[in-house]
This record gives sequence, C-alpha cells and structure tokens, in this order.
Amino acid sequence: MTTSQPSPSAQLPAPPAPARPGNGLGVAALVLGVASLVAAVSFTLFPLGLLGGLVAAVLGGVALARARTSSAASPGAVAGIVCGVLALAVGVVFAVHFGVFVARNTSVFTTFDSCIAQAGHRSAIVSCLTHLANGIRP
Repeated sequence: MTTSQPSPSAQLPAPPAPARPGNGLGVAALVLGVASLVAAVSFTLFPLGLLGGLVAAVLGGVALARARTSSAASPGAVAGIVCGVLALAVGVVFAVHFGVFVARNTSVFTTFDSCIAQAGHRSAIVSCLTHLANGIRP
C-alpha cells in the first residue's frame, strides 16, 4: 500500500486577511433606531419612540466617536443616528398634537368622568358616552 504524500512544493492557501475589529454599538444604534422609528410612527407607542430615538442617536454618536479613534468599523452608526433623530422628530410632533388635544378637551373629559361616576345603569353610561363624543373638539 502506498500513500501519497504531498509534495514539499505544495503550499497551503494563504489565510484570509483579518477583519477590522467591529463596533457593536453601531449595529445596536441601527436596530434601536429602526425599532424606535416604527414605534414613533405607530401613534400609541410614540413615547417609546421618543426614548428609543434618543438612545439610538446617542449610541450612534458614541459608535462613530469610537470608530474614529480606534479605526474600527462602525456599521450602521450613521443610519442609527438618522433613524433615531427621525423617531425623535415624529415622537415630538405626536406628543405636541396629543398635548394640544388634551388641553382643548380637559373640561369635556372632566364632565365625562363625573357623569360616569354618577351613572347607575347602562342607559346613563350610553348618555355619558354620547355627550363625550359630541363634546370632543379635534
């Protein structure tokens, strides 16, 4: 039995070039920025969009600063900052609109609260809801 031995002139393939060290904060900023933007656009979750957008913008800024000082890759840092700032802007617009809506209708909500507290039966509750629906100003 003969076994074939590799010839001494056969060379192993060259190892791949080492990848630049990554910066996980950039990816975290991107993921959080996109999630915050989605939350901010859905009207009911805009407070989470505000908070997440702020955190995404800060993480993206830190990731860019680290990438510049250590020459590490920062994938997604700029996109995370952009999405975070957009989520902040959308969240602020929704917050202002919601605040204006509540301020315009404070007396209607107060009247509805006292009406519901005094309602003793189903038809009284329906009447309270009707007054609320007719009294709300957009």
